[in-house]
Amino acid sequence: MKLRGMTGIEISHTINELRRLEGGFIKKIYNIDGNSFSLLFHPEVDGRREIVIDLRGFIFLTKLKWAKPQTPSSFVMTLRKHLENARIESISQLGLERIISFEFPRGMRLIVELFGGGNLILLSGDEIVASQRRAEYRGRTVRTGEIYKPPPSPWKEIPSFSREELTGILGRIPPEEKVWKVLTGLGLGPPYLNEVLLKLKIDAEVKISDLDLEKLADEISDLMSRRTEPTLYLDGEEIVEYSAFPLSHLEYDRARRDLLSDAIEDYYKSKGISFEDERISSLRREIERQISLKEEYERTYAQLRRIGDTILSNIHEVEEALGRARSGEEHALVKRVDWKSGKVIISLEGEEIQLDIRRSASENASEYYDKAKKAREKALRIDKALSNIMERLKQIESSLEERKLELSPKPRKRERWYEKFRWFYTSSGNLVICGRDAQTNSEIVSKYMDDKDLFFHVDMPGGAVVVLKVEGEVDQRSIEQAAVAAASFSRAWKEGLSYADVYYVKGEQVSKHAPPGMYLPKGSFYITGKRNYLRAKLELSVGIQETQDGMKLTAAPPDAPFICSVRIRPGSMSKEEAAIRIKNKLIELLSNVKIGGGVEVPADELTLDNIVRSMPPGKVRVEE
Repeated sequence: MKLRGMTGIEISHTINELRRLEGGFIKKIYNIDGNSFSLLFHPEVDGRREIVIDLRGFIFLTKLKWAKPQTPSSFVMTLRKHLENARIESISQLGLERIISFEFPRGMRLIVELFGGGNLILLSGDEIVASQRRAEYRGRTVRTGEIYKPPPSPWKEIPSFSREELTGILGRIPPEEKVWKVLTGLGLGPPYLNEVLLKLKIDAEVKISDLDLEKLADEISDLMSRRTEPTLYLDGEEIVEYSAFPLSHLEYDRARRDLLSDAIEDYYKSKGISFEDERISSLRREIERQISLKEEYERTYAQLRRIGDTILSNIHEVEEALGRARSGEEHALVKRVDWKSGKVIISLEGEEIQLDIRRSASENASEYYDKAKKAREKALRIDKALSNIMERLKQIESSLEERKLELSPKPRKRERWYEKFRWFYTSSGNLVICGRDAQTNSEIVSKYMDDKDLFFHVDMPGGAVVVLKVEGEVDQRSIEQAAVAAASFSRAWKEGLSYADVYYVKGEQVSKHAPPGMYLPKGSFYITGKRNYLRAKLELSVGIQETQDGMKLTAAPPDAPFICSVRIRPGSMSKEEAAIRIKNKLIELLSNVKIGGGVEVPADELTLDNIVRSMPPGKVRVEE
């Protein structure tokens, strides 16, 4: 079902909600897909920490967590460069247009255009720094380096919409203008337009000169002065419409929401997420081509078979005609002879048939049967090819359906501080945290490692910092598990090694700064005192561990406590392909595991993105 984008009046009501963010900061910017963007802000407002912008006509605050791609677009990287951690000074609507302006310090502005395909435009002053789409319109160009010009509008700011002012405004409109265009220009597109038309009992095509302008002004003023009462309209359980306040002409069951953002979000996500995959359209085109080719082969088979049957059923006449043709004599069946190619054309049962003059009638019939047989074999091979293509199509559509579920927005789950790192619990219940890159390595050492904790690192450059959190005594098995993690989350995995040397020291022996006179490369740490060494095997398991917040997916040494898990080693399979196998195996294993206390594994834990994110850098081998 087609999405109905927001109208000017709905944007006006939503701006009042967005203005609560003024004084806050942009934390991060993401592209959800080619049309949709997410602005994370802080501090949060009533549990909402994200603005969703869909250029097809939507902007709203959300409490949900929307899936983001791992790699941002170049446009989003530009937005981050200029706006990350920037203070939101003001949020406003341009007159009655579907245009929202976010203003930041130093003259930076982010313009959201929600009409004509939409656009997201970054400005420095009035100059365009970057835009999601380049566009040229009559009188304005949206392109880097150009001066931004909004579309022409009669409203420099929102009028007060008193009855008298509106009557005056309507009286200055050209008399030939149609009422639907007037209402739309005032931000009252459907369904608000329909509300006015039905109350005045007029048609959308009526000219403004044919109306009682005072009555029209009364209806417009009434709508514009309504307070926000976000309303959803339901047909059974399906959300069919939304509005900033109740509309009498929409005869559906109704549901109220606290914010217009909530109503818009419920409507928006109820319409689902659309996916376009070139593989699917390509396979469908190939199926059409193969079906057409099969039909052609089947027609050829039928035609050749029929000719062979015709020759055999008239074999004596055909043989006589061939004999006469060889002798250069005329025959009633013979139409023409091509001596150069050795072909003779005969007319038989109303059809012209080409024969080889050097062969007998039965040999010519056999040749047609042989050709028919080959055409039939080709048609049968296409059946097999079609079966393979359709199976491939089914697999892709199934994976896309899973992907659709993964990308659907979900309630924000509670995340512990350590979940931004790699992590797991050892057999003794000790927490182990592992860095993902140089930045998180440094963060772990600076913020989360205590003097009594144990610091692990593979004995080569290019490895994760691994810290075993120590509370009381720590057993040897936990130390060995942390060492396996240090070996596995390192360059050794990418190089396909089976074992690697790992050292560990106490946290108090680790410093980010070298002594005076000594150079410490960026991302390195200075270790004092004795190092303890272990030989660790490179192997991990991806699976479900039980935590104080429920079941969580993680990667850990195979002997760590798992509900169920799948073992991996360095190999030749891409992480994306391995993730599919691991997910399917975990689902199978979980179906055979009875988890006590009625606790279930959340669906958003077992996603392909989570599984890929849990694995070490490099290719893998999945153990069956």
